[in-house]
Amino acid sequence: MAEEFQTILVSVENNIGRIILNRPKELNAISSQLMAETTVALKRLEQDPAVRCIVLSAEGRAFSAGFDLKESAIKVCSTTPQWRANIEADFEFIMQFWTCKKPTIAAVHGYCLAGGLELAVACDMTVAGEEAIFGEPEVRFGSGIVALIVPWIVGPKFSKEILLTGNDRIPASRALSMGLINDVVPTGEHVNRALDLANQIASSAPLSVELTKRAINRSFDLRGMRESLLWGVDMDVLIESSAGPERTEFNRIRGTEGLKAAIAWRDAKYRQS
Repeated sequence: MAEEFQTILVSVENNIGRIILNRPKELNAISSQLMAETTVALKRLEQDPAVRCIVLSAEGRAFSAGFDLKESAIKVCSTTPQWRANIEADFEFIMQFWTCKKPTIAAVHGYCLAGGLELAVACDMTVAGEEAIFGEPEVRFGSGIVALIVPWIVGPKFSKEILLTGNDRIPASRALSMGLINDVVPTGEHVNRALDLANQIASSAPLSVELTKRAINRSFDLRGMRESLLWGVDMDVLIESSAGPERTEFNRIRGTEGLKAAIAWRDAKYRQS
């Protein structure tokens, strides 16, 4: 299985499937290739009767810096239908970890930002090293949230703090107190902790685990989660296709001076406050 993938590593051992994001130089930014390869791998692990739990982690200095802004600069979306197609694809990529019939666990280290944060919390459980940093900075440069799952995890007060400030320096300890993640462990122990949880799940009766996860997810659906998330997609399409002044300036700087300069512009006024 591993030979055909260029952006991820995949393995199965002791009834646990592993997907490792493997774009370390790009801080595991979520590219279209990574999305496609991860989707193939997740479906195979989900269908493999030997796999009882799936752990998602990453190589390098970060779990994920979010969707690949360099790649998005190349893609030209000039119409609302084009924006909708891209955003819906991103949304389904994230939410497949929530809907997977087998439990999924994210093991987070370093930066876990924007779409990377959404990916981590879409997993059934999320553990992090104590050095991990979380955040959703989209509002700071006129962008939107692809999968508005955070409010369903932490509630309205914390979700508004996270999403309306665009704070991208939330430490793991704060994320834990908010209920955004399950556990914080010493630096370097995040994968071991995730595997420990996965082993506990793998030792349980697989049918009971599968149906219990389905029942939990169904309880959220009955409260309107899926409908709410899809409405959030509509709002994201509106935000992205509207291209407000902040987004326009961010894109201008990105195009003329590069992504690093655009991010520096985005963050300047917040670093001074």
